[in-house]
Amino acid sequence: MGRDAPGLATDSQFIEKIEHTFKAADADLLTQAYTFTQAKACNGNSVGYKAADLLFDQAADATTIAGALLAPLLWKNLTDIGHVREHFGPYVATALEDLRDAFFSPIETQPCESENIHALLVSIDGIPRKAILYITFRLLALECAIDECETTARQMAQETLDLLVPIANRLSLGDLRRRLEDACFQVLDPHDYEKLREKVFPIQSEDDKCLEILLSGVKRLLASNKIQGRVQGRTKSLHGIRCKMTRTGKTLEEIMDRIGLRVIVTSVPECYTVLGLLHAHFKPIPGTFDDYIGLPKDNGYQSLHTCVYPVREISHKPIEFQVRTELMHLEAEHGTAAHWRYKTEVAAERDYHRTQWMEGLVHQHREAASSEAFIDRLHRQVFRDHLVVFGNGGRIVRIAENATVRDYLKIINAHVSRDVPVKVNGRVVTLDCALRDGDSIEVLTGETTVGLDGKLTVSGIRSLPDARTHGFDFF
Repeated sequence: MGRDAPGLATDSQFIEKIEHTFKAADADLLTQAYTFTQAKACNGNSVGYKAADLLFDQAADATTIAGALLAPLLWKNLTDIGHVREHFGPYVATALEDLRDAFFSPIETQPCESENIHALLVSIDGIPRKAILYITFRLLALECAIDECETTARQMAQETLDLLVPIANRLSLGDLRRRLEDACFQVLDPHDYEKLREKVFPIQSEDDKCLEILLSGVKRLLASNKIQGRVQGRTKSLHGIRCKMTRTGKTLEEIMDRIGLRVIVTSVPECYTVLGLLHAHFKPIPGTFDDYIGLPKDNGYQSLHTCVYPVREISHKPIEFQVRTELMHLEAEHGTAAHWRYKTEVAAERDYHRTQWMEGLVHQHREAASSEAFIDRLHRQVFRDHLVVFGNGGRIVRIAENATVRDYLKIINAHVSRDVPVKVNGRVVTLDCALRDGDSIEVLTGETTVGLDGKLTVSGIRSLPDARTHGFDFF
């Protein structure tokens, strides 16, 4: 395997990329890691360079990119974790310690047997940075395996869909998640993948023409209303198209968000201003508007969504618009990987709760009746429609329909005894109490109570510190 990787063809290009992206201390860390891998990997470190390049595109921090360069050396026993800790610091070492080789998947009859799931979850160890590294290397492994489609590749693909795609979604790694899904689709079902690709190709040509017209028109619309922003066109992934066709029973032509545009502006008020302009200039499609700014998704995703019929001569073609701020866009596409670029309290709290959620996965897996039950629960938590309830301080938690207070406590990874009182809408209830959309929940354990406004009041009991894993704070 050669050394060259897209975007990192020469030493000078790689060093230049580092220096243009990072400040002195981080640039020095990456330069040292790069030099070290060159010295140790006599036959090259193509996988490490490709992973580093991919993580550059995800706006990852220097520690994660350094981990990508060094991980293959650990897997090949060309260095050890003690050396990494001594020369590259504790954060890089923590990201790599006991990290499973993402190119390896045990050959077993059932790829998602309990011990395999446990080994993967323990390897990631509830640490988002380790998950990002593992996901990145697994994506490269799958893209290398597409032409092979052997048993091991199929097992890796199935494991990825079952476990890593939900985790990538929960960490808001939108770009990596879409690439993972398409790679898995191509490995697991190459015939249907190629069939859909061929069907989409001629339609894509028409879609591209429509997008070109819209890009120009929306840019003019923003300029005429003195709104600073940028516009991006995007097409839905093949995996996303197939899933939506399967779930809704619609044809390819009927999928409304097959193509779309993102309008990225500088502030939340401008998002709503742009939405009004779009609805004034194009014909909105009833029932297609979603406000994920006011009510974010489970993984923190925020954006306004609306579908319109934009061009009269091809008015049968619906287009989805997503309107968001720059910060929301960075979060949606790169999530936890890019939090170092905007070190806000919101980002820090989201990292904290994502870490809690990941740490809770090992416990959930241990409690599950079977691997299939765990995977089903994981997918319900991440992908399926949820009721919205409000935890301590008015924080938002999404749960499945027919969920109980006990289910809520599991989701927020809170361990309380049976005699701990729980209030729903101000009334003490049992753990088997069914929750409804919009319910407010307080978990009480001590001397004071935290109300929904976040204020402490003396009442002989106190609110359990909110350990939610599905809550959000608004921008």
